[in-house]
Amino acid sequence: MPIRMIDLPTSKKRTKNEKEKFEKKLSDFSVRPISYGTAMDSVIKNHYLHRKCSCVEAFGLFDGEKTSYDFFDTGNLVGVIVFGKPSSFTLCNGICGKDESKNVIEFNRMWVSENMPKNTESFFIGKAIKMCSFDIIVSFADIEQGHTGYIYQATNWLYTGISPKMKYFRLKKSSCTGGPKYRRRERMTKEKIINDFGENMIEEYFSSPKHRYIYFNCDKRRKEHLLKKLRYRILPYPKA
Repeated sequence: MPIRMIDLPTSKKRTKNEKEKFEKKLSDFSVRPISYGTAMDSVIKNHYLHRKCSCVEAFGLFDGEKTSYDFFDTGNLVGVIVFGKPSSFTLCNGICGKDESKNVIEFNRMWVSENMPKNTESFFIGKAIKMCSFDIIVSFADIEQGHTGYIYQATNWLYTGISPKMKYFRLKKSSCTGGPKYRRRERMTKEKIINDFGENMIEEYFSSPKHRYIYFNCDKRRKEHLLKKLRYRILPYPKA
């Protein structure tokens, strides 16, 4: 049976019946793996970027208990977390060295429906991280979007500064009807754009600065080992 994604009321002024219906405790929620398709459908619809991302593992937050032994049977999906392989080999190699590159995963999407109980995000992140199979998790808070990364601070991630600007290539917006569709952050190799669309369709752009957070998802001994290998300085948490 398909998973149901629900749209909760977004108004701050809710009726008495709505309050009774949606005032839940964290113990009412469960976290479990979800399929790639379910994760992408949700982030495209609900996440502010509205686009797909790399996805190796994905987890859903469900309002209500599981009703069978099938992971994907029923339930109201009210949150999604996606872990994907970073596109930058430099990032993977640069955190704890090349020999730990395969153990690096990026926490690259999170969506939680509005009107959830207090601390839902922290609860969800904690549960999803425990279920994630990678030792080194990296995530970013986009400064251009006004994000500081308070949710990472609340869940005890290490802050390692602001990521440097990186140059990328993308396809220019076509002025012709029916031409190639353009998305703000659609990255392509320079060679692919030239081969597929011509040299005059190349546009350079730079990534926005982001706060970088790292989490070691392992036992104490392994964590101490990774801390010794960490190539970034651990810095005080930034404030807005």
